[in-house]
Amino acid sequence: MNRTFAIIASCVALLATGAVAESRHDPISAATPISFTLELGAGSTTLQLKLSLGEHSNATNSFTPETLVGLDRTALSTSGPVRFALAREPGRLDCEGEAARRIASGRCSFTPDPGFSRYLAERGIGTPSFQQSYALVMTGANRALIKALADADYPKPTIDQLVALSALGVDRAYVADLSRNGFRPDDLEDLTAFAALHIDGTYAGEMTRAGLGKLRASDLIALKALGVTPAYVAELAQAGLRDRSGDQIVQLKAVGVTPAYIRDLAAAGYADLPADKLVEMKAVGVTVEDVRMAEKVGINDPTPDQLVQFRALRRR
Repeated sequence: MNRTFAIIASCVALLATGAVAESRHDPISAATPISFTLELGAGSTTLQLKLSLGEHSNATNSFTPETLVGLDRTALSTSGPVRFALAREPGRLDCEGEAARRIASGRCSFTPDPGFSRYLAERGIGTPSFQQSYALVMTGANRALIKALADADYPKPTIDQLVALSALGVDRAYVADLSRNGFRPDDLEDLTAFAALHIDGTYAGEMTRAGLGKLRASDLIALKALGVTPAYVAELAQAGLRDRSGDQIVQLKAVGVTPAYIRDLAAAGYADLPADKLVEMKAVGVTVEDVRMAEKVGINDPTPDQLVQFRALRRR
């Protein structure tokens, strides 16, 4: 379980810091040179914008042409001077350069928006540094998200949490979708993990109604991280496993218990096994073949515990 959450945390960190790359160890300022490469994607429907800050290269960001203010796509498609701006609530990135063969390159300047900085400070979130303002722009943070979090009674975010949530596409609609389906993670770390794993209101609602009892945010995170679906839960019930919790489903999925495995054991005389016993048996690799092998060596009608011990001995 801890490994699952470590993987999730790593993924969230990578997504959240993509806009500022390695600059966390070398803070950027207004004096940091910013260069860009802009490439027209296939079909001319997306643009790939790569920004380099000083010695550090950033992850490439995708934008629709309409997002980059003032961009002449004709010039980009042929050759000539190119100018555009990425204007968002936290600030504005102005770029100009030259285009040739559908690729443009040049220099940019970034200007934080003082009004947005005041907005954050007035709400006790903090005053963003130049680098944080840049990250807020690149991830698309805005006032609507901050208000949605407050309206849903989430804890007050830090600036870095806003960057992470925005990088993962969390917006007012996403927050409302979870609330509408009767689910709200306890804290922003869980909300970030929800977004990283694409847990939406539909999934949360279906899993809550799947007969697993009251699910915590951590349960849903673990279930989704392991690829558990409502169909999997229903199929386990149809195979005979009806008394199970969210944590037990996580364990069953983690060791590879399938509805077929449960049915095979039932056909061999081991019906209605509890979830923890199924997990124990599957974890050591007990199969129907072990039942036959145990009987061949004189263990008649072996109990589940005897099968586990027998299988463990066979593996040595």
